[in-house]
Amino acid sequence: MVFSMCRCVLLLLSGLLFVLICDIDRAQGASVYKSPNLDDARYWRRNAASYLKKVLTYDENRRMIPAMAKNVIIFVGDGMGIASLSTGRIFKGQRAGRSGEEEQLSFDNFPNTGMSKTYNTDRQVPDSAGTATAMFSGIKTKYGVLGVDFTITETNLEAAKVPSFMDWAQAEGKRTGIVTTTRVTHATPAACYAHTINRNYECDAKVPVNLKKRIKDIARQMVEDAPGRNLRVVLGGGRNHFGASRPAHLKPEYQFQGAMEKTCIRTDGRNLVEEWLQRTNDSNAAYAWKTSDLKAVDLDKVEYLLGLFNDDHLSYDSVRDRSPDGEPSLSEMTEAAIKVLQRPNSPGFALMVEGGRIDHAHHQNHAHLALAEVVELDKAVETALKMVDLDETLIIVTADHSHAMTFNGYPDRGNDILGFGNRPNATPYETITYANGPGFLQHRWNSSVLTEESTDWATWVKLDQLNRSEVTYRHLSAFPLPDETHGGEDVAVFASGPGANLVRGTFEQNYIAYVMSYAGCMGPAKHFNLACDDDFRQEYTKASSAQRTVCSIALVIVFLHAIVRLVRQI
Repeated sequence: MVFSMCRCVLLLLSGLLFVLICDIDRAQGASVYKSPNLDDARYWRRNAASYLKKVLTYDENRRMIPAMAKNVIIFVGDGMGIASLSTGRIFKGQRAGRSGEEEQLSFDNFPNTGMSKTYNTDRQVPDSAGTATAMFSGIKTKYGVLGVDFTITETNLEAAKVPSFMDWAQAEGKRTGIVTTTRVTHATPAACYAHTINRNYECDAKVPVNLKKRIKDIARQMVEDAPGRNLRVVLGGGRNHFGASRPAHLKPEYQFQGAMEKTCIRTDGRNLVEEWLQRTNDSNAAYAWKTSDLKAVDLDKVEYLLGLFNDDHLSYDSVRDRSPDGEPSLSEMTEAAIKVLQRPNSPGFALMVEGGRIDHAHHQNHAHLALAEVVELDKAVETALKMVDLDETLIIVTADHSHAMTFNGYPDRGNDILGFGNRPNATPYETITYANGPGFLQHRWNSSVLTEESTDWATWVKLDQLNRSEVTYRHLSAFPLPDETHGGEDVAVFASGPGANLVRGTFEQNYIAYVMSYAGCMGPAKHFNLACDDDFRQEYTKASSAQRTVCSIALVIVFLHAIVRLVRQI
């Protein structure tokens, strides 16, 4: 009897302990929900194809004559969420001396917009590696991995690989390129060509010893493996990762902090830039490491162009060295890339352009630097619009994810977007603030002696005691972290050109790759597009020619009739 009672008590205590552990797990954010989907490559391909078929059934799309995009350009504002778009637009207008709210970004007028759901298969709030893989390969995947599906392990890299739209474009004979303000081995550009279990394996020094024989670092993949080795244009930063450092080239006045500023130095003694030049020696190739080098290249004739303009990421546009020995802007690199890729009698091109430093500035709560990067991306889009024919070029502008930035308060119309959101005569607070990040410590009073004159709300430094015009100034954050986090809300997608009609509604982020595939007649969605069929194009061309002939005859008859009437009046 006593034994039975003890056993019951033990069972009861075990049950209570189990409940307690579960509650602790929930409190600490432990996973309590599993995806109802398989989440492998096959599932996400079917998901994107299903949404594409749905959009194609809409009345206006069924009435449209099928069309193809000879060229595809995707602009990615890394971390450029809705708040960044709104504040960036105002910032652009205010820099031009206007109030800002009525300003237009170059892509605001694109005819089609949609919303993209950015989560990774294992995270509500994503990272740039998983989101870029989704956008460029059509496969959603895990946090931190590149060019592979969620089944990736340290031993099955080959089986988990997924091709990107660069692979698809090259298979169709298109010229391809990437442009970025980050290292060219960083997450977003690397998703165009690399396959790895860890986005941080940018150079050999980062790859664990036990994996070096199985996994190439990302820089080597770009130089040695397809599709990286076949890219016609690669422009950005990251000389260190290629063993081509120039420590004396740029000595920035400002030293920025954060995880994104940590670089990687090769330890294998290889200079991958020299190896790239040797491989392309007979193909009219050029390497540039400063602005004057880039401007000296005959862009209309060069076949391969590699430009690495900083040992690490490129400098923020606000502090960039604009001299001939400095770094080109994103818009200048975009112009150079299009000139190299756009060739007569070519099947077309595919280009990825990333404004990557938007993200890095937000991570350090540097709102002023982030907004300047949004404006520079806008300028790059404007540059492209002037250079391409939208009748044959699909342009998409989007973000990979958002940030924990808020655009808040009740400021007056035309108020400085980097100013205060409160009403006059009230305790000031900033229009742009962050939910977390290192800005917390800059605004927190760290002295043990607190007075009413020195603080607001007891422990916060008064804003008028901070140098808010300093380049390294950080906006207020509510929770201290070394790096501010991403945001998990949907991001905007803007589209213009052939295939832009497919961008509508709210969709999974991997669908973007299928829009490019369908419109560009490349990759898995090519077979859905009638315009990709050679026979269809020939018949359509004949029909169009006949229609133009009939129209021309009709115009001649009308013209002659008008002349006869005029002669009679005389």
